[in-house]
Amino acid sequence: MKKIGIYIFLAFGVLVSSFTCEKVNSEDPESEEKKLTLQPGPADGQDCLVAYRQTDNDHYAKSNHKKNPDVTAIRWTYNEVGAGHGTNRTYIKFLGLSEIPFNAEIISAKLSLYGVESGVAAPLGNSYYPGSPYEGYGENPAWLKRVLSDWTDSTITWNNKPATTDEHRVAVPASTAQWNFDAVDIDVTDMVREMVKANNNFGFCLELQKEEIYRSILFGSSEHENPQKRPKLEVDYSVSD
Repeated sequence: MKKIGIYIFLAFGVLVSSFTCEKVNSEDPESEEKKLTLQPGPADGQDCLVAYRQTDNDHYAKSNHKKNPDVTAIRWTYNEVGAGHGTNRTYIKFLGLSEIPFNAEIISAKLSLYGVESGVAAPLGNSYYPGSPYEGYGENPAWLKRVLSDWTDSTITWNNKPATTDEHRVAVPASTAQWNFDAVDIDVTDMVREMVKANNNFGFCLELQKEEIYRSILFGSSEHENPQKRPKLEVDYSVSD
């Protein structure tokens, strides 16, 4: 197995991006199997929450929230600041996926999201876990959906967010702890296959399955200070000679 790794460091040795490509032995002499692992940091990560509030004069909906360190899906109340009910979703895109040739065969693709010990967009953490004061409002499973047009994390807002499709959507399970709940190895093979085949790498959208109040699920984004808490995509694919 041949492994190529590229790592980009900021001052003081802080890892901000990682890209790994491995060559895997294949039984087919006319094809070469590879494994691509992407876990970008602030320098090249593309993820951003979008949010709206019912009575804040469109402030949240027209604002960009790139610097928020959370990946969240939320439906909550913000009456204490006069904003009524509100919803958060998060868009996630892995730019390195575009390195896979459009004619490659996608064998498998797995997305991992990692829980954190505190939240900015979700200061109360996950809403569903044993003993949660919000447990009676229901579980908080989410969907990962494929995004249908391009966006950038520096300009996306609730008002201009691209559409998504339910085709091949996959479930993110309900949380089991208030903090540090991981959702790993989520099978996104079919969605990644569509992205590569059509050369349309527009990423994923995380949203609650039921956008009803007092439900939130929380993970780290590519802005998180701990590199191990950032979203990770692992793709196994083959390329014919």
